[in-house]
Amino acid sequence: MLRDSRTKTPRKAPERGQGSGGSSVRGGERRIVTALCYDLVGSTDLMHVMDIEDYQELMSAFQFASKQEIASHSGVMQHEAGDGGVALFPIELEARDAASLAIRAGLGIVEACKRVGREAGQDDLQVRVGIATSVALVREASREGWAQEPVTGAALAMAARLQAIAAPSSVLVCEETRHLAGRSYSFVFEGSKELKGFTTPEKVWRALGHKVGIDRFYAFGRLGGPLINRENELNTIGRIWDGVLAGQGSVVLIEGDAGIGKSRLLREIRRRTRGRRSKLLFFQCLPGGFRSTLHPLLNNLPGSVSGGGQMGPTAAAVAALFERNGIRDAEVVDIFAYLLGAQGSRQPSSKDPKAIRERAHRALLRALEAMCRSGPAVVAVEDIHWIDPTSQDLLGEAARIIGQFPILLVTTSRPASASEWLDIASPTRLPLRPLDPDETRLAIKAKWPEHRLDLLPDLFDATERISGGVPLFIEEICQWVSQNVEPDTMRLSESANPTHVSAFESILASRLQQLGTAREVARAAAVAGTQVTLPLLRALLPDFGKSALANAADTLCETGFLTRIRLPGRTAYGFRHTLIQETIYKSVLRKQRQVLHRRLFTTVNQNRGIAAWIDTGALAEHAERAGLLEEAAPLFITAGKESSSRSAMIEAKQFLEHALDLCGQLGESDTAEPLKLSAFTALGPILIGAVGLSSEPARRLYEDAVEIARQRPLSEQSQWFPIYWGWWLTGSNFRVMHDRALEVRSMLSKANEPEIQLQVNHCIWAIDFNLGRHRETQEAIKAGLALYDEKRAKESRTEFGGHDAKVCGLGQLALSLWLTGRTKASDAALSRMIAFADRIAHAHSKAHSLDTEAVSAFYRDDFEGLTRISLRMADFAQRHKMQSLSGLSNLFGGWAEAHRTSLASGHALFQSGLSQLRELGAVADLPIYLCMHATLLGLAGRIEPAINVVNEAIGKGEETGHAYWLAELHRCRAILLARTGERKEVVAADLRCAIEIAESQGATALLRRARKSTRELGIVIRH
Repeated sequence: MLRDSRTKTPRKAPERGQGSGGSSVRGGERRIVTALCYDLVGSTDLMHVMDIEDYQELMSAFQFASKQEIASHSGVMQHEAGDGGVALFPIELEARDAASLAIRAGLGIVEACKRVGREAGQDDLQVRVGIATSVALVREASREGWAQEPVTGAALAMAARLQAIAAPSSVLVCEETRHLAGRSYSFVFEGSKELKGFTTPEKVWRALGHKVGIDRFYAFGRLGGPLINRENELNTIGRIWDGVLAGQGSVVLIEGDAGIGKSRLLREIRRRTRGRRSKLLFFQCLPGGFRSTLHPLLNNLPGSVSGGGQMGPTAAAVAALFERNGIRDAEVVDIFAYLLGAQGSRQPSSKDPKAIRERAHRALLRALEAMCRSGPAVVAVEDIHWIDPTSQDLLGEAARIIGQFPILLVTTSRPASASEWLDIASPTRLPLRPLDPDETRLAIKAKWPEHRLDLLPDLFDATERISGGVPLFIEEICQWVSQNVEPDTMRLSESANPTHVSAFESILASRLQQLGTAREVARAAAVAGTQVTLPLLRALLPDFGKSALANAADTLCETGFLTRIRLPGRTAYGFRHTLIQETIYKSVLRKQRQVLHRRLFTTVNQNRGIAAWIDTGALAEHAERAGLLEEAAPLFITAGKESSSRSAMIEAKQFLEHALDLCGQLGESDTAEPLKLSAFTALGPILIGAVGLSSEPARRLYEDAVEIARQRPLSEQSQWFPIYWGWWLTGSNFRVMHDRALEVRSMLSKANEPEIQLQVNHCIWAIDFNLGRHRETQEAIKAGLALYDEKRAKESRTEFGGHDAKVCGLGQLALSLWLTGRTKASDAALSRMIAFADRIAHAHSKAHSLDTEAVSAFYRDDFEGLTRISLRMADFAQRHKMQSLSGLSNLFGGWAEAHRTSLASGHALFQSGLSQLRELGAVADLPIYLCMHATLLGLAGRIEPAINVVNEAIGKGEETGHAYWLAELHRCRAILLARTGERKEVVAADLRCAIEIAESQGATALLRRARKSTRELGIVIRH
């Protein structure tokens, strides 16, 4: 997240320089610097044989020509001697650009020296040039002053050592410089040299010259090269950047198919803004990343293994990453370290998902403030069609507030991706279209040596036909043709498949065929995924030696397939474009893919440190692709549980549902059944929380699970208690739930585990409450909560109904106490429930708490409080994708609005919530909801429909055993009947039922209401 580029940092040479990144002491910065050192050959001898004035003129002419070459290639002189000097190349440039410009300047100095010598009659005038790249400490990073300030790093000393051993009229470069410029220049290996002051030999290369032909298109160091068909987009971005410079932040969304040039346009934006921005942050979303929380940020952190063998980044690494970008705010670092699951991160005082989200948004605001403190900045996020939900939320928030800062936020996406979540920022959308035939010809000319264009009459037509105007395809086709097809054989079959991707596969396969063993390395890397290291390649290709793999990787980098990813402590390789990786992967035979995936899975499963960036979900995918379904399924289950523990419920549901799909592929084997039950155990509570307690998906899941569990040995039954508990909880009505609860109690009567006994009581208090048995309810709550253990509850709350037993018990107690007339005790229990739910910060437990708060406010006719609660419910439901909670927010919010402001609009909102709950099947409290509906109809004067609804509610209550609200239902019908002029004895019958039911249940609050209505209606109830 907080680094310019994943491929920008050069490989660190051991023992001669510090690692990249991080701010230094005294306000300096660590930057990648390329240094050039030059010196005339035999200048002392010349001084003795030449006239002193002639010698001075010669030196002046030489220095003038040398400095001119340096300046013309953006270099800055740092030190000048009489016959030589030292220059540095701009830190604002990409490291590859700086290395390429330095080599070009060095070769230019050699030619300038020859020219000056000829003009002075000294034909043997020669110069030696040394060039080196390293991480350096720059005291002053501004463009105007950085080269004049002290620069500490290995590049300066090594450039001097290379210059000293260079042959006359040659340019020697170190290994790092050659790596950076290797795709734009040709080199000859001069061997490993012992250099004074360096403890290890350095590989030394002699620069021959700039590569000709198609390779110049791939040169990372080039600054020129036309950008075809993108001037309108660039002009638009230029206007937006002017606004950013004036302090008005903006969002740009570049849309286009794979290979269309989104990354190329983004690089041009980076180049054009380089001179006036203070910082560039680069994020890369990766395929499959939608399941990996905050993976664009995680990708920029080095994988690590903690002392306890746990995987993932450390809190220190997160802090260092932020500090390198000027963000030293402890609160910002702490919340992001927590969200990343970093080892050693501080746990927040409240884990309430809403509080965590609010903290993350505040941290984002402060990070943006710190980031642009030194001037306008550019933030680039590539491939947001692969973004994960957490990153999407934060990026959406950044887009919403970006206008407050001088920041240009640029995102790229494929067009089919849903990106409506960015609409709040009103982004400027830039859809990229393919090149038309004329533009394709211009693109080919820009990528093909002019002296060969007339020799290749079929190149234009073939490229137009195969590429479809996609720039990446044009690029690959041109390179392949230039390297592999002679002019006199340049013919492509008219029957060639015109499908772009198929043609691309053929081209890549042909190019790889010419690379020998590097082809196998490319295929292995494609199987590995987004990145790969040499040790991992060694495990995938055990028949290859270390040097062979390293050479093959270098070849793939030089030919444009791979790029090096420099990270502290290791060098990894990634594909230059995801489309290249995907295409090569698809070209590997299925059985070969399975072998490679199996080797990778086995290696990483045994030693997670070899590929720390591969998390549990990614490892599961490798196992699945290897055909190891029995190994993949439990890993997907584990990944689901890990996501659930962080309240990442969307990702958890995806993992667990996929695990069940795999279990289905295993058939009815003995291995499959326990895996299915394990997945059901974890998924059931998530469905209850997301869709609804008595919803059809949750009910069907538990019925399927119980059918399997009953077939398992008796010795296992207590192990699957969460399955039976969920089966009870999702019963279609309270009579069914009662029968199931008795069955569960009987089955586990001999279980002596406190947690099981707690959950059995959990069943009892929920059933007895709805049956109107308040004394039994309160006794079960007291007995159950006496067994509550918060440590055990962390796991239990994800297994038993998706909510915490204590939250449920306290909430049920609050409602029961109010109904039985103990209002103060009810208020105290409600307050304890809310505080506890906030403290444990479990998403579905909080949803359960909100539902209880709403019901309590409904009991009390607290319409203002209910309005506030319904708004909180709506916000929470939206953030956690909880459909049933969303329906409840509309239902209760509509009830409150109908009583406070507008009966019509409130009733409409209420009905939309009720319809949503009915559609989900989440209507365990349907008689209460119907009572509310009837009341609102009565207030609107629609008495007959109201009576019909309340009749339905009474019928449902008697049918399902939902008895605790029956007293209110009969009272409601009595009031409605009285308004129709019904005979008093009929009205009295309903009121008598209300009083008798309330008395039998001990529901004092409902008894008071029934008696009050009796008095108001002038009814005499005779006992």
